[in-house]
Amino acid sequence: MNKIQIKARVLEIINNSVGYITSDDIYSQLLQAVDPGRTQETIRLYIRELVNEQNNLIGSTNKGYFKINNPQKAQEAINYLLSRIPDLQQRADTLRDVWNTSYPDNQI
Repeated sequence: MNKIQIKARVLEIINNSVGYITSDDIYSQLLQAVDPGRTQETIRLYIRELVNEQNNLIGSTNKGYFKINNPQKAQEAINYLLSRIPDLQQRADTLRDVWNTSYPDNQI
C-alpha cells in the first residue's frame, strides 16, 4: 500500500470506530495489512494531513481519535486543541528565552 492508501485506511478505521480509538490501536490494525511506518507518530502525521489537507472531520482528545459527526463532538475537539495552546506557548517561550540567554548575539 502507498501513503494515499494507508491514509484512506486510517480514515476508514476512525470512521468505523465506536467512541475513541488511539494511535496505538490504529497502528495495530494497520499492521495486519501493511507496514504503516516505523512508529505511531507516522499515524498521527497522517491524521493531521487528513484533517488539515483533506478537510476530514477527525477530532482528538487524550482519550484518542474520533469521527466528528455532531456539534458536541466538534466542540470537544476544538476545546481540546485550545486547551493545549497555553502549554505549547509556554514551551515555545521557554525555548526562546533559553536560546536568547545562551546566545545573546544571535537572538530569536
